[in-house]
Amino acid sequence: MRVLFLQQQPCVRAMKYAFGLSGAVTLGFAYRGRTLSELYGAGDELFEAWYPLGDDPAAALPEIVEAFAPDVIHSHNLPDELTVLALDSVDVPVIHDVHDMQSLRRTPYEDGFPEPADPPELERRAAEETAALVTISPELVEELAARYTLPRRVLAYANYALARDLPRELPAARERPPRLVYQGTLSTNGGHYDLRDLFAAIAEQGISLDVYMARVVPEYREIPGIRVHDPLPATALLRELVHYDFGWAGFNAGLNGAHLDTALPNKLYEYLGCGLPVITLQHRALRRMLGEEGVGIALYDVSELASALASADVAGLRRRVAERRERYTVESQIARIAALYDEVAAHRWATA
Repeated sequence: MRVLFLQQQPCVRAMKYAFGLSGAVTLGFAYRGRTLSELYGAGDELFEAWYPLGDDPAAALPEIVEAFAPDVIHSHNLPDELTVLALDSVDVPVIHDVHDMQSLRRTPYEDGFPEPADPPELERRAAEETAALVTISPELVEELAARYTLPRRVLAYANYALARDLPRELPAARERPPRLVYQGTLSTNGGHYDLRDLFAAIAEQGISLDVYMARVVPEYREIPGIRVHDPLPATALLRELVHYDFGWAGFNAGLNGAHLDTALPNKLYEYLGCGLPVITLQHRALRRMLGEEGVGIALYDVSELASALASADVAGLRRRVAERRERYTVESQIARIAALYDEVAAHRWATA
């Protein structure tokens, strides 16, 4: 099986797929931005070949497909532009991986490239005309199905953690007031990663909060009562997370609440993989997942945090997370993606 990944800016989700599929699928990557190793220090070695799309992807993609000869193209958004380009320019079945729906956002998708013309039409064609869809959550499937006629093959596959990166052993339970941690992206632009007011509200309740920044945003150091740490390499960060009691996954819903309702972010599965129950707000996918699995707390408002922690069975939550954390890994779930590749490729050759 030969699969060509197609993405404007290669991302962590793509890298995790590649690790999980290593040895079972031969992968290539057609891209426009930076490679995985250029961004994250590793990942390029998981692919047989890297193909820059350059300034004219429409001219480059058919040549890349001829050179790599994929059975399937696995195209990742946002934007949806490259998926539609593949539909129009090559005769290979395309799986469209929906990380994010532009129609649910009130802010542009910022990846350093100009926004494409007519994003709503690109979104429609990518959802309706591809051989299969993969999405990050069942909630995202629902949003797509409410707007478009979807292909027969639709798979919800979350942003699972890599088991190889997770601690093998978890520390014993600790008798102390709960310590919270947030790790990841921060901003000051009013979007969903502008967490300054939320963090201030946590600190005002006297709750311990440590923040590990993915990129330095100095304004967060000015929030009294929280501890802000410089970025750490991924493996070092995961070693730190095990020393906390809860992971924070509540976001600013002021601008992109509809998008947040469909999101199950990478940090959710990294917290769980490190043994931490997760705390969220009124984000539909996160609330549903934590409730179904019994591995966290969903608040209606951050002001409820202190009382929720006081009444929580922290030991029981942590025990349940420890029992279930293996199921939230790429290694436990990747066979579903490999099976989808086989099904799409088999249909291609059966109808050829």
